[in-house]
Amino acid sequence: MDKIEIQYNDLSDSIPYTMIQPTMRNKKEYKVVLFNREPKYVAHNANLMGTGFSRYPHHEIMNFAAHALNEFSLACPFAMVNSLMRVDIFQNKSNKLVVNEFESLEADHHSNYGTQRKDAVDFQVKDYYERVLSDLVDEKFIRYKYRCLH
Repeated sequence: MDKIEIQYNDLSDSIPYTMIQPTMRNKKEYKVVLFNREPKYVAHNANLMGTGFSRYPHHEIMNFAAHALNEFSLACPFAMVNSLMRVDIFQNKSNKLVVNEFESLEADHHSNYGTQRKDAVDFQVKDYYERVLSDLVDEKFIRYKYRCLH
């Protein structure tokens, strides 16, 4: 608790948070990249520690990531999950898949298979947010215009 308090005091100019999570015996982690809730690929992971538990084309962990994201969305209905999401997955000592974290806007999503997959997702993310912002601007404009007419 003292370490947490020191961390909060040292980070007073930012939004501090603390994450407590168990340490897995097998440190191998897979990072599944999704867009619009659909798994696209497993991201490059520089951490080579641990024993692999998935093989290309990674159907099991991709399906698990999609299911986990759906469950997250049901539990947190206002979370924006229709754009870029990355689900980081470990395997526990009982060989069950577990989510380590959900990452979104700033998720590192480099591909093990060259830049083509990452570039495609980047294009989709850019297009998604352009549409979201355009819809917001149009909606605000329509409301303003409607108020002026009545």
